[in-house]
Amino acid sequence: MLKPIICAAALLFAVTACGGAAPNTPGTPSGGAGGPSIGIFVDNAFGDGDFLDQGGAAKAALEAQLHARVSTYEGRLEAQNFEPLLRDAAKTNTLVFVLGFEAIDALKKVAKDTPGTTFVFVDGVVDGGDVVSAQFRTAEGCFMAGALAATTRENGQQPVATGFIGGVDAPVVRRCQAGYNQGVAKLAPGMRVLPQFVGSFTDPAKGKEIALSLAEQGAYAVFSYAGLSGAGGFDAAKSGAPIAPIGVVADKSPLAPGKVPGSLIMQVDSVMLTLAGSFQGGQLKKGSSFAFGLNDGGWRMVYDPALVDPATQARLADVQKQIESGALKVTDPGMG
Repeated sequence: MLKPIICAAALLFAVTACGGAAPNTPGTPSGGAGGPSIGIFVDNAFGDGDFLDQGGAAKAALEAQLHARVSTYEGRLEAQNFEPLLRDAAKTNTLVFVLGFEAIDALKKVAKDTPGTTFVFVDGVVDGGDVVSAQFRTAEGCFMAGALAATTRENGQQPVATGFIGGVDAPVVRRCQAGYNQGVAKLAPGMRVLPQFVGSFTDPAKGKEIALSLAEQGAYAVFSYAGLSGAGGFDAAKSGAPIAPIGVVADKSPLAPGKVPGSLIMQVDSVMLTLAGSFQGGQLKKGSSFAFGLNDGGWRMVYDPALVDPATQARLADVQKQIESGALKVTDPGMG
């Protein structure tokens, strides 16, 4: 069941990274008749292998399960494209998902001007009452990444430290860092967390440099909430550095085969399908805000069984169940 939360007066957004299959030709509708007409707008372009592709992956499920007619729109990070594309989307569709914080200003304007279309902003809260907001309980998901880091062994021994790499020093990254710290402390109270920030979400070379530096300081498992910059940690591991990088948003094990103990999956497609189902049932009210976590399709963990043994997976599953039931509380500094 969707649980509404109080919308923040200020705008919250996340710059994240996620995997999935990209949709068909952008701007071209597809799907069957009888279901809703749904648009998926991204501020950049599909094919990032990350957050935007995770949204694109919702297309097939929307068509199959809701018999929706789905159109896709790519802003390609050109600000002059955002408003015209969103207005086109409003003309064609009754429900439009918007991914990417760069288009928020255009979204707020178009949503106010086109009351016949419901817009949903994914991964943040938009104020004003004209947009449905869907955010993720970031600290909750990152807690599980920290729990995995705490149980990751180097040659059978528990390392003295783990690393956290942030893209920029932004609220959403701090929320993840807070959850990560709590997860490490829960399962390995004596382990140190060594944080560093890249200063960019698009600098994998700097990310690799930082990952290598963290390894020299005693960190083994390294978790990057840093967008493209986080790829540097996987590059370091693939090149032979003693690093166990933990993935986020998508299953990142292909980036460093045999080196990635697990990944925290951000289920953007699942969230979109849930909200579209509520819209189809007439239960999605403009201005409402929803938060998704481990117990309602927002996050899930995947593990490499070759690196995470059954006993450890069972231990991690028990921790996750405690979070899902509410028995274990995760402090999230960004949630009301």
